[in-house]
Amino acid sequence: MIRDLVRDDVLKASHKLGVKAQKLELTRPADPKNGDYSTNMALKVSHEVKQSPMGFAKILADSLKDQAYIEKLEVKEPGFLNFFVKPQFLANEVEKVLKQGDQYGSNDLNKGKKARVEFVSANPTGPLHFGNARGGPIGDVLASVLEFSGYKVIREYYHNDLGGQIEKLGESIVNVANGKKLEDQEYKGEYVRDLATNVSKTADSKEAGKKAVEVLLKEILSDCSAIGIKFDEVYSESELTDSGKTEKAISELEVKGFLKKKEGAVWFAPSDEFLKDRETVVKKSGGDYTYFANDIAYHNLKFSKDPDLVIDILGANHHGHVPRLQAVIKVLGYDVSRFHVILYQWVRFKRGGELVKMSKRAGTFVTAREVLDEIGRDALRFFILMHDANSPIDFDLDLAKEKSAKNPVYYVQYAHARICSILAKSKVKDQKSNVNYELLATEYELNLIKQITKLPELVEDISRNFAVNQLTTYAISLADSFHKFYENCRVVGEKKEVEEARIALITATKIALENTLGLLGISAPEKM
Repeated sequence: MIRDLVRDDVLKASHKLGVKAQKLELTRPADPKNGDYSTNMALKVSHEVKQSPMGFAKILADSLKDQAYIEKLEVKEPGFLNFFVKPQFLANEVEKVLKQGDQYGSNDLNKGKKARVEFVSANPTGPLHFGNARGGPIGDVLASVLEFSGYKVIREYYHNDLGGQIEKLGESIVNVANGKKLEDQEYKGEYVRDLATNVSKTADSKEAGKKAVEVLLKEILSDCSAIGIKFDEVYSESELTDSGKTEKAISELEVKGFLKKKEGAVWFAPSDEFLKDRETVVKKSGGDYTYFANDIAYHNLKFSKDPDLVIDILGANHHGHVPRLQAVIKVLGYDVSRFHVILYQWVRFKRGGELVKMSKRAGTFVTAREVLDEIGRDALRFFILMHDANSPIDFDLDLAKEKSAKNPVYYVQYAHARICSILAKSKVKDQKSNVNYELLATEYELNLIKQITKLPELVEDISRNFAVNQLTTYAISLADSFHKFYENCRVVGEKKEVEEARIALITATKIALENTLGLLGISAPEKM
């Protein structure tokens, strides 16, 4: 990876100049006029070496200027050092892509490490609604990126099959089975009527609710599968209580002195300054454990397996729950720095720029299945993943179905199909071992190579920052660079050496696109 080469050389040169830093910020400038890579290291360490930022940047540049891959180094105010990579060096990166194939972009930085990623974990009393479904592609893609970075990943689903909500659902079902109006029930969706068809008029509402959530769980997991998501482990709240895991975890907190009785209930009551406002009921006055108590047991179970990374992907309405979980993990004696929570925001739907309400079956929300049936798996995943989890989504259903360059997923997939078409037409069928990559010298070819070589950097970054939306941004940029190349550089019918080099380039592009789409869980069609 070119970025690693630049980073290592800058750190070595800095150490020789008296800098103790072990890390540096190395970015790809948005404006190519500022180079292929840029660092602000001189600004960060100038005080350490007792130089002005500009002065140290110039000294650093002078010590690096003879590196074989560097075309030019520029020092810019107030102390940035910009690297321009030699075109020939860039062109030769194509061969590395071809050799790595479906492993291009992967790394083994986290080889031997374990990660657990919990996501979706939908409301158990209804079909999978699109709000919960948003966490599905986020968690699934993050798990794939972590695997591509060497982690062994467990994808988890947590089934909340306890609590008063279950009995209330059962009550609604029994009432409808006995001819009462659906609209008068607490749960009003058409799915309640469906569930009521298999319930006896004399059924117990608690038992009816229990059976209903198991039926709904199967449906939710089926919907997840249709979206391209499968889980390695499915845990239920009831398993935690029935097996005694909740009682054991709460007893451990009691032994450690983090519980207190108040108002007839038992409370989790951490004592240190940071955690003192996180008091929460874990056992009700009637003796039942709360949802939070079972969540304590669940996270105790997760961390007992000694993972290097635990990630919960939750709706933004859980934001108040996060510090409580962090407090519990800390007092149970685990390393809270290994625990990360991603909160995702709400989704609204639009047609032709107008907000729409489209739910029938659920009554009060849009189901994932409704959207999936209308726009398909690829569009559903891509349109969710285009946005940072912290940003709300205005989901344009019409655009998601459009077969034109305006639709980003279509635009990306069409780039792949176009490459397949060129490769089918070319007489260069086998990758040559003696390709002259340095013939790839136009701005369109070099820009495309620069885009291709971003993928390994991106995988490494996302394995640390969890920003999976960067993959869709990258896919669009890569497709855009390819389309511009296609419009300005002929492939089939060029001189033999040039055609061979360009065939190699678009084959490398195909690899990068396929690997990116693979991580996103989106198909790479050969024809469109």
